[in-house]
Amino acid sequence: MIDLRMYRMSGIGRYLQTLMPGAIPRLKAKRIRILGNPEDLAHEIWANDERIEFHQYRAPIFSIAEQVEGSRRGRSADLLWVPQYNIPLLYRKRLVVTIHDICQLAYPELLRNNLQRWYARYLLSAVARRADAILCDSEFTSNEVRKYLDVDSSHLFVVYPGIDFAPAGLHNNQNPRGGKDYLLAVGNVKKHKNLLALITAFGSIRNRIHHDLMIVGKQEGFLNAESALVNASVLMDGRVRFTGHVSDTELLDYYRNATALIFPSYYEGFGFPILEAMAQGCPVACSRAASLPEVAGEAALYFDPFDVNSIAEALLSIVTDTNLRLRLVNAGLKQKEKFRASICAEKTTEVINAFL
Repeated sequence: MIDLRMYRMSGIGRYLQTLMPGAIPRLKAKRIRILGNPEDLAHEIWANDERIEFHQYRAPIFSIAEQVEGSRRGRSADLLWVPQYNIPLLYRKRLVVTIHDICQLAYPELLRNNLQRWYARYLLSAVARRADAILCDSEFTSNEVRKYLDVDSSHLFVVYPGIDFAPAGLHNNQNPRGGKDYLLAVGNVKKHKNLLALITAFGSIRNRIHHDLMIVGKQEGFLNAESALVNASVLMDGRVRFTGHVSDTELLDYYRNATALIFPSYYEGFGFPILEAMAQGCPVACSRAASLPEVAGEAALYFDPFDVNSIAEALLSIVTDTNLRLRLVNAGLKQKEKFRASICAEKTTEVINAFL
């Protein structure tokens, strides 16, 4: 049984969308029960597998209904795979869980109140006690799980998320800014995305460059939203702009026409935008923090996410140094090859099949 309620969300949704087409055919199960919205999932290419049974399941994530319904549905399943730590606490059979990061424990102040902090810790502790296998997005996340949850390393499996790289020329490329140069940030308005520091750094140098700063991502609906930015639509005389959610096609256009992607997060279990940008020939500057050096390797210009001056210096460097950008583009095209969706599907199903 697989919980796919988060299939259309950002982040975890992207992880699932690239994983499932390769994972489903590799699973050695006689039946595969999919929990989620059948109308939203049944048209996916992997949904044609004759072993699949779709079950309507719309209980909100991290809700009491989720606990009651999830535990009931799991009674007849031999194995449950949950792609987030929100496991049904009364489920007692074999359990595989993907943990993308444990920001909730490393930075508990990012959650709104003590109840949210307690529930996150309670669920993560339950995963640590009960999961037969925990899939981690990176060595960084695996180390964090050991550090905060004291999980034996024999239960931890590092499997990098895969990326399906859209080839250049897939569609008619259009500059979203009508030819105006811009720096790009991709990320929802969550505190650990560190967008406030990026905007502050941009503001300190905006009179020295002609670029705008475009921020692509949702602005609402998050437990740890950056309140100072949630209601912002146009900042600094229009030089900083939030696009809100965009389609995948529009996102490709933003990557392909940006002078660079700036990724300022101080805590990430992985970092999809880094590889998405590299695949589209967009140079990357990112934080030297958490899992990001593990993902970007030698193909990024790094800065200290807690130092606004360091971010500002990186912005100036990547805007003004053409040779630097060219080197980063070439290195990025090589780096992204390490994170193919087929590799993720193979390694993920190896773990799951071992417990079937």
